[in-house]
Amino acid sequence: MQTLSQWPKRDQFYQYLDSLLINPDNQTNLIALLIMNLDNFREVCELFEFRDIESVLAEAAQIIKNSCPADSYTAWLGSDEFAVVLPETTEKEAEQTAAAICSNLGNPIYVNGRHVLITASLGLAFTPRDAQDRYELLKNASMAMNWAKKHGKNGYISYEPMMSRHISRRVSLVNDLASALAENQLILHYQPQVNIISQSIVGAEALVRWVHPVHGLIPPLEFIPLAEETGYIIQIGEWVLYQACTDFNNWLEQGIVLERLAVNVSIVQLKQMSFADRVLEILEETRLDPAYLELEITESQSMDLPEVRPQIERLRNHGVRFAIDDFGTGFASLNHLRYMGFDTIKIDKAYIHNIITNNRDQVIVGSILTMAELLQLGIIAEGVETDDQLRYIKQTNIKEVQGYYLSPPVEKSAFEELIQTVQKRS
Repeated sequence: MQTLSQWPKRDQFYQYLDSLLINPDNQTNLIALLIMNLDNFREVCELFEFRDIESVLAEAAQIIKNSCPADSYTAWLGSDEFAVVLPETTEKEAEQTAAAICSNLGNPIYVNGRHVLITASLGLAFTPRDAQDRYELLKNASMAMNWAKKHGKNGYISYEPMMSRHISRRVSLVNDLASALAENQLILHYQPQVNIISQSIVGAEALVRWVHPVHGLIPPLEFIPLAEETGYIIQIGEWVLYQACTDFNNWLEQGIVLERLAVNVSIVQLKQMSFADRVLEILEETRLDPAYLELEITESQSMDLPEVRPQIERLRNHGVRFAIDDFGTGFASLNHLRYMGFDTIKIDKAYIHNIITNNRDQVIVGSILTMAELLQLGIIAEGVETDDQLRYIKQTNIKEVQGYYLSPPVEKSAFEELIQTVQKRS
């Protein structure tokens, strides 16, 4: 087996690729570039010494080479990145090669008496279809590789023009996030939480919206992940909490009495050492009793909570409540719910959507309700969109719901009007 130093490096790879692209005989041939990156390689680096890491990379390079046609060119680009060029190929053949690489890398590699399981994310780009020069070809193949890594790893994806449009929009939004707060582009909408027994609004969930000056209304599902990745979620989260607490306290002063204010928080915020301090400061600044505040954490993020348990416990000691959102979509256990000290379970809308006709969803919702009762937790059904769904829920022991059938998230003024309308009816 070749040592790592014997494999072609980046400069040799560039020279080879350029020679292919400038050759007139290749102007009509389909040339494929495969860029790949080993998944979770940082963990390998933490487990092994430098000499063993080199052995892992050399073994991976050999597996990649052996998975490719005889006329292919394999290079090590540095760190855990490799490249393969298929000089005369078809899209099907290139994808078959990518699949073979992924499959063969999935077998354990034995290094210094230990076995290592590695996988790779691959991106494919073709010339002349996707690019006309080396720089564009590399960019597009790398973009496809990052797309594969982001969408599950251990696989391959071919470049598509929509990836460039997606990246362009993403970069634009990330750049604009910095000014979104300063230029008052963020607003809050509120969705009522309704007690279906008393037919009264008992809570308000604060939901942030971004009104972009060019792109219009940006969905939270698009910009919140960007805010988490870039760290802007810290500033945005503080603004949301402060504004929501201010609005809620104003309602109380106006005689609009609700039981709770629900505010979503990200695990990124919770991991800040100053998070609990900042929440308590905001509650003091807005003069809101902590007992009104309920912070919501999605179930998928809740598995990272043990390390921030002290923050949660400190806030709970001051009266702040915690809810686990989108329950049923992750892997939270009974013990996990009890250990982390949640007060409320919010059943994910996926189980409510087909609850009339899907017996499994009915059983799951019933099990969640039983679990909540055993643990003495509050429970809210999310995503109620039809009268039939509401009728079914009324037959259970679930007392609180929220969803578009009752009201979509609305601006503050509309929410106030909604409360007044409900109060007049009662």
